[in-house]
Amino acid sequence: MADEKYNFIYRKLVEDDDDLLGIIAYSLYKRQKFEFIENFKRKHGKEPEPKDFESFNDLTSGELQLKSYFNEAQTLAQKFLDESLEADGAELEKKYSKMAEETIRKAKPSFWFGVWQSVVASFIFVILIGVLVFFTWSLKQGFRQALENTFDVKITDAPLSPAVAQPPAPPH
Repeated sequence: MADEKYNFIYRKLVEDDDDLLGIIAYSLYKRQKFEFIENFKRKHGKEPEPKDFESFNDLTSGELQLKSYFNEAQTLAQKFLDESLEADGAELEKKYSKMAEETIRKAKPSFWFGVWQSVVASFIFVILIGVLVFFTWSLKQGFRQALENTFDVKITDAPLSPAVAQPPAPPH
């Protein structure tokens, strides 16, 4: 007889304490029950009695209605997850964008460092061009002649000492 007094829908919707979708589905059932009670009070002007819940219990414990609770629970859970992930994603995007800007700012050289690099590079370029011009000019005249003309000096061959100039004689 006690079974007739109570609706055991909680056990039909919630498998265990960790069944989040079942708990959400049960809360949807409770919402529908509160709506039923409010509508009953408005229509009849009094609180419903246990016999007034019989048709409600038959409707809400049907297989189709139970599936409806689960489907709505899945929709609500998915919507919650989507909104949470969207909010987290926006927050992470903002955080990593700021970190990227700071990293780029730190890695980017200052204006005066760039000027200094340009001056050094220009100096090295001028020296390399000078070496290239000197080398091509010396090919026409000869390297020795180019050095003498460039530095206004006379390069002479120094005579070798006799010990160095001739190889030692072979032993007899």
